[in-house]
Amino acid sequence: MPHSLLSRDFLLLFCITMFCNSFVAVFYCFEQWLEGMAVSPGWRGILLSAMFATVLIIRPMASVFLLRRSKLAALTLSIIACCAIMLAYPFVAGTHLVGLVLLLRLAQGTALAVFSCCTVAVLVDCIPKGQSARGFALFSLTLLLPYSVIPAVAEHILPLLGGETRLFAATALLGVPSLIMLIPLAPRLRNPELAPVEQGGATGRELWNQMRHSGLFFVYLACFTFSVMTVQAIFFMKGLCSLTGAHPAWFFTIYTLTIIAVRLTGSHKLDKLPRYRTTLLCSALLVGCMLGLAWGPLWAFVPLTLLYGFGLGLLYPLLAAMVYDRSTADTRSLNSNIMMAAFDASGMLAPLIGGLIIHAGFGYRGVFTGTAVSIGICGCSLLADRLRSGK
Repeated sequence: MPHSLLSRDFLLLFCITMFCNSFVAVFYCFEQWLEGMAVSPGWRGILLSAMFATVLIIRPMASVFLLRRSKLAALTLSIIACCAIMLAYPFVAGTHLVGLVLLLRLAQGTALAVFSCCTVAVLVDCIPKGQSARGFALFSLTLLLPYSVIPAVAEHILPLLGGETRLFAATALLGVPSLIMLIPLAPRLRNPELAPVEQGGATGRELWNQMRHSGLFFVYLACFTFSVMTVQAIFFMKGLCSLTGAHPAWFFTIYTLTIIAVRLTGSHKLDKLPRYRTTLLCSALLVGCMLGLAWGPLWAFVPLTLLYGFGLGLLYPLLAAMVYDRSTADTRSLNSNIMMAAFDASGMLAPLIGGLIIHAGFGYRGVFTGTAVSIGICGCSLLADRLRSGK
């Protein structure tokens, strides 16, 4: 285990993940593209969630399969597959558009599940003891940086590229540096997290028992409901802004830059913050932000977005640190992948819920009212975990 968080392998993994997360960030305009292609709200929700549903199904199997194996080939193939899928979008058209897009989303979900399992397993091995919140805070920038840059840049270059599908294809270029950086990272990727059973490694039954008795159910539920809010905010903000008159690019840029500032300036203090008190306060703050964005005046858009970014900047790394710190060395990788599976489940269900709310006639404001309910449940789950643990 390295003593320095910012080791060479951590930085390489950071850059690879940041580039590959751009394949997801570019779909900020996916729902609007589907609407422009006259796809019904119900199908839009299904297509949005299909990729995350596949990740949810594939991740547990991939996680267990890869625990005792090299991840180099799996990571390489998953990056290549993601690039090929992004390049295929400009060729999707005609009467079979929905079916073709569904196939692409399912294929990309499979590739992302394998990619994420590999990166999470290597990440937890790179984080030194006592720096879990800081490690997850910094690594979360691999998703935030693409969301802070791609929507803002894409809104300007979309007319030049000629449409969203060509924008999706253009992001495939980011797979090239990712593949190159796998070369120096290869030695670590070849090392499995667990030794074979015959060499003293834990058996599947032992891992399952440790996982069942981890006491992390309410933390996983908090992760799930927290992520429902963030996923719906990402996919439906452009639609909300079409009603309120706000600029969607401002939302993505402001809140991601706020999170980046919070995590860069405060990363050394995150592990010293009182976990329960801070997470409960953040949950309450985010409830107010979601309701304000849905129903508040236009002038409040920027201040609320800043507060939203501040709440997210603290809440996610503290949730992830709870899972890391309350896991054993053998179950840390598996429990972290279960936490990620909770995020996958939210990615599958959140667009479906949003699509159903719109289909029911409540519109985009109804979707964001729902996000306030979701983050409220997150806070209640953390309170339940605190009462259960007696802390």
